[in-house]
Amino acid sequence: MDITQMKPSNSTLAISIAAALLLSGCQSESSSDEANDQVNKTKNVILMISDGASDGAWDIASFWQHGELLNDTYPFNELDTRYAMTTYALNGNSVPDESDSCDPDQYAEGFGYNPEKAADDTLIESDKVFAGYDYINTNYTDSAASGSAIATGQSTYNGGLAVNNCGVPQKQITEYAHEHGLSTGIISSVMFSHATPAAFAANNISRNNYHEIASSMLKNGHADLIIGSGHPLYDGDGQKLAEADYNFRYISEDDWNELQAGTLTSATSETPWTFIETKDSFDQLAQGIASDEIMNGPLLGIFQTGWTTQYNRTCEDESLRETAFACPELATVPDLGTMSVGALNYLSQNENGFFAMIEGGAVDWAAHGKDTAGIIEEQVDFHDAVKDVFDWVEANSNWEETLLIVTTDHGNAYVLGETSDSAIYAGVENPGAEKMPTVAYYSGSHTNELVRFYAKGNGADKFSEYVIGTDESYAERYRHTGATGDYFQNNHLFHAIKDIFEE
Repeated sequence: MDITQMKPSNSTLAISIAAALLLSGCQSESSSDEANDQVNKTKNVILMISDGASDGAWDIASFWQHGELLNDTYPFNELDTRYAMTTYALNGNSVPDESDSCDPDQYAEGFGYNPEKAADDTLIESDKVFAGYDYINTNYTDSAASGSAIATGQSTYNGGLAVNNCGVPQKQITEYAHEHGLSTGIISSVMFSHATPAAFAANNISRNNYHEIASSMLKNGHADLIIGSGHPLYDGDGQKLAEADYNFRYISEDDWNELQAGTLTSATSETPWTFIETKDSFDQLAQGIASDEIMNGPLLGIFQTGWTTQYNRTCEDESLRETAFACPELATVPDLGTMSVGALNYLSQNENGFFAMIEGGAVDWAAHGKDTAGIIEEQVDFHDAVKDVFDWVEANSNWEETLLIVTTDHGNAYVLGETSDSAIYAGVENPGAEKMPTVAYYSGSHTNELVRFYAKGNGADKFSEYVIGTDESYAERYRHTGATGDYFQNNHLFHAIKDIFEE
């Protein structure tokens, strides 16, 4: 996507002109002083999450795309604030605790992160090979618990969405953003009511209550913009379903009908949700030429697949799945970068600023299947989206008013090199651009490893205040160059962003 070709929408121009006239006619000495005080205030926070990206996932995608380690490529070489982050849940429960044990700091035994145990290269009689591998394969989080920790600052049980251990709803970062006059957006390459996006805009005791979650997201007013999949009228190939096969799994038929009738409203707007679904509509939003109808009022975009952008597409020759991008991609679906830039164009109409959570959601799906080609495809799409967002900031904002954060909610499947059965955490060898790497997997599930964290912009220094430990071997065994092994907990991400809002 060529960010330089974007144009402001008519509504954006109107807002800008009106603001300029107001300021030129009414600015006093005191208001000028107040403006000067705001020069260094962070207006915009963009949080990008690659769901399920173990450390190796970042680099195998970069090997394919660039033939280089990710941190040596643009724009990641510009994201110069780098840490590690823990991801563990509060406990191993999957339902609320009925014993009234609601203490958010009462972690179950074994839940946490121990650098020495993670680095233990003692050989064991297991397919995990090393004691360290076995350790990071235990007491790991799911996306609901990790997303909730990031969205609310409260660790919880696996499966809980923005609730505490007793199932009590917790206040989300999107609500704090609204209190400070910011607009809020949730963008994902998977179903909009799935765990990670839902954690930022719904409260529910179970991530599987999709109808309740979708209805809450659309009616509680926590998000001004929502983009994702889960279209009930389309399959995973973007093909229209027969009416008898419509799949109302991720949004109820009642809410869908109300949405289509133009009568579905949220608690914070009298204007009904505007709905977009075609690739052309997303392209126009990203190009800055969307209609005023789309740019005004709450905006819901559900692109035309029932599942993910690309991961669930059919491949006529299944052998093609072994090579990244060999299976033709769907031409009717926007990529994550297009959705992200369109969302930023919409949200940035608010002069006070915005908060956006952008998720590349299907890296996790591919990792569960130990699908190297799938991991590469989905992670490349995420990397491209990071570049598009970075370029958007350069062209439309600046790093004095915008903070960009890039991370993951948890690792999945290890994604290590072929010699990692003899040398603990040996990385994947670089085979060169557009060549498939050899990858070793030690599970098809989530891990409790430290994950990558990047940031750039005003407020990036805030995270140093939350460092709780240092894993001295992290910088050696992983390739997150520039990171020292200092780490903080995932719920600290919420607290740092909240602090930034309040400064």
